[in-house]
Amino acid sequence: MRALEMAMSAPWAMLSEHVEQLLDIAARENQTTPEALEAYRAARADNGERLGIRGNVGILYAKGPMFKGANLMTAYSGATSYDMLRRDLQTALDAPSIEAIMLHIDSPGGEVSGCDELATAIYQARGRKPITAYISGTGCSGAYWLGAAADRIVVSDSAMVGSIGVVLGITDRKKADERSGISRLDFVSSQSPGKRPDVETDAGKAKVQKLVDDLGDVFVSAVAKYRGVSKSTVVSEFGQGGVEIGANAVKRKMVDEVGQFEATLRTLSARGKASRSTRPAGWRAFRGTGGSAPSLSRAAVAGSARRPERCGRM
Repeated sequence: MRALEMAMSAPWAMLSEHVEQLLDIAARENQTTPEALEAYRAARADNGERLGIRGNVGILYAKGPMFKGANLMTAYSGATSYDMLRRDLQTALDAPSIEAIMLHIDSPGGEVSGCDELATAIYQARGRKPITAYISGTGCSGAYWLGAAADRIVVSDSAMVGSIGVVLGITDRKKADERSGISRLDFVSSQSPGKRPDVETDAGKAKVQKLVDDLGDVFVSAVAKYRGVSKSTVVSEFGQGGVEIGANAVKRKMVDEVGQFEATLRTLSARGKASRSTRPAGWRAFRGTGGSAPSLSRAAVAGSARRPERCGRM
């Protein structure tokens, strides 16, 4: 399946204009291969893993459009993989030298698939180590879903947050196929009449709308749980699918405060040091099944945003 077909068939929790931009990239007729892009990649500085370290704080970078797994977009176009963030989250939780975690967000959102699982993992990590989401620029749709799962959300003055909801687009290619002389017939098993709803009928449109509404309800329910408010509050006060800027988002309780990155980092670092003395004696037993925690070298911990040693995949 071509990249365009995959992108068009997936439901997105992402700002509409960014979905259009992503589809434009995926629709380029000259398919670019990793080999063709390797020279361009080699000319750039190595960004390393998504997980960085500043003192005792592990930083997970959620940047650009987000996808469930790694692909050309994540490898060469600055996008983010939920799976990669999940592995880096586990690394940060397991590393004794990391005492607090920051989710640094600047993203319009991404695929629905995988977003809820990562958000659940972030939410379930509350209490093990302090977790703060810092939104700089954009924290919308799926990106806000992730940020809401943290203990606290801090945003820059001009940050855009919200866009709670799900979008699913269906492209009608019948006329284009007719011009190209293409005729397609789909045979669906008799036991599965709902497998190919006809979106040209009211009944078919209703089935697709129900799918989108159900996904949207999962989104709203998660945000309500993470932010400690009712679903009705999320629906009525959290932008109704629109976005809010900085202080306005604080007033609506979509986020906790307006702040700057370095100040937020210092506060989070102090929280991490304070929480070290209050951890239960058996907290190490909460590790995942991936084996013992990775040991980080002094060189990896010192300085700014350096990479930890790799650990096994989940």
